[in-house]
Amino acid sequence: MQQGFDLTRHVRDYHYDYVTVVDEVMGSALCKTLRQRIESLIDKDQVRLVDHQGLGTEAVSDAGGRYLHHIFEGEDVRRHLPELTAVYHAILPMVSAITSQDVVLSPYPRSNINIKVYPPGGGTLGEHYDTNGITVLLFLTTNREAPLRMQIPRSHPAKGQWIEHRSIHAMAGSLLVMKGREVLHDCEPTITERKISVVLNYYMRGDTWRHESFDTFVYDGVPPSLEVEAGA
Repeated sequence: MQQGFDLTRHVRDYHYDYVTVVDEVMGSALCKTLRQRIESLIDKDQVRLVDHQGLGTEAVSDAGGRYLHHIFEGEDVRRHLPELTAVYHAILPMVSAITSQDVVLSPYPRSNINIKVYPPGGGTLGEHYDTNGITVLLFLTTNREAPLRMQIPRSHPAKGQWIEHRSIHAMAGSLLVMKGREVLHDCEPTITERKISVVLNYYMRGDTWRHESFDTFVYDGVPPSLEVEAGA
């Protein structure tokens, strides 16, 4: 039997476990429609393939891993998948309730809504911290591989400090809300499946900080040090 939305549980999970997953936020029919449109656009070479490795540094909160995925930037989403803009605005009150924060939309049009499509055979996103205060992922595919991997910091007076490792597999239509700025995370490489995640970036009122060189590193593969030297 499907359980209803339990705000108390989601608030607890978000604040204690740094992440919570809300099931069935989007119906299967709409997920399928969006997947088909996304796959068609990729087949027609309408979006870019991000492919770089070893470029990330602490300057962009990145551990220097591999980036291999097709990326729909904000304008791509607005042009080809306008339904997701409506979703982005509609779920803000729920995100605010779960995080207990005064949540605001992203002021950065290139990154406010993105779609990452991890191709079979190694699609991935290396270890990193997010720059925005609140990370939300809407999964459009159900996957048995390529989970989101989190390294959750833990501490206790009697146990000291340690890292708890957790993996979360995508379920189509579910929404993941995470403290991405506080938890090192990555996407385990795909093997045979394609994984599609909609990235919905939110901020907290009074805190819309974002690395100046983050977008050119993530989207364009420009090493942060080179951009700084160029005076960007």
